Amino acid sequence: MRIIIDRDAVCAGDDMNHHREEFVVPDDITIVGLFEFLELKYIPVIAGNNVVWTLYYHDRELGAYFTKIQSFINGNISLSSIINKSEKDHEFYLHYYSHPDRYRKHFI
Repeated sequence: MRIIIDRDAVCAGDDMNHHREEFVVPDDITIVGLFEFLELKYIPVIAGNNVVWTLYYHDRELGAYFTKIQSFINGNISLSSIINKSEKDHEFYLHYYSHPDRYRKHFI
């Protein structure tokens, strides 16, 4: 399955580059599998590694990855089940939170 991923910049120098990329992933990939795949090929390494990445599909948060403790929210959901229920394209977005507390605050 072909998907397009875009992401937030993580620092001033990082915003100089485009982050939109296309990847081929297995049809049965889950949110956990996608984060594991992207961590090796796409997600930048952050000092301290105590950040949160959230996965969005057209303004809808699907899941989150807490890098320091390697924990996931909604990790077992398959991307194909999300895409198949939608008539939209295969474009996803990763939002960056510099600390888990910043992620939690967006619920308050």
